[in-house]
Amino acid sequence: MGGVVFHQNTAEACHRFQAIGINTDFYMGEYGQKDFFLELETGKIGAEEFCRKLAQVTGKDSLSYDEVEHCWLGFIKNIPLKGLHDLLELRNHYHIGLLSNTNPFIMGYTRSNRFCSEEKPITHFFDSFFCSYEMGVCKPNAEIFRKTLEMGNFKPEETIFIDDSIVNIKAAEEVNINGLHITANTDWLEPLTERLKQL
Repeated sequence: MGGVVFHQNTAEACHRFQAIGINTDFYMGEYGQKDFFLELETGKIGAEEFCRKLAQVTGKDSLSYDEVEHCWLGFIKNIPLKGLHDLLELRNHYHIGLLSNTNPFIMGYTRSNRFCSEEKPITHFFDSFFCSYEMGVCKPNAEIFRKTLEMGNFKPEETIFIDDSIVNIKAAEEVNINGLHITANTDWLEPLTERLKQL
């Protein structure tokens, strides 16, 4: 989702977490989280427990859901409407699914009308969702791709996975999914169109 559906700003997210006292060098990687941040994204803990642990680590009495959501939403720089409209057009011909390492804070926001300037939730633009915290596993673990194929009843040879991480692409290709590596925060429609012609 980050770097593909929306333009991602990792530096801003880190800044917001640092402002409440988090050592982002330890807890947050470029393409993955660690410790209880990872527990959140693999569904081992929920939003309430994450807020409690975050407050404990930062030495605060408590942190509200809204305060923590503000930190996570730092990742979202902007959401290009062109990309969303391209998804709608593609849905006329293909099943469009979202597979993402994500958490209840990000998805609570994206599944609301706050998601884009057209006041439509992300569910308006996709047919199905495969979220790490709901599946119990994160990319680049190949298991998340196996589960996605099974849950969606997809054939790997008929599936294209788009990502800005080559590590994730290679993991998808391990289970025979067609990978399409793109540069983060760029228009992906042209390379996807070309790849579709090859299938």
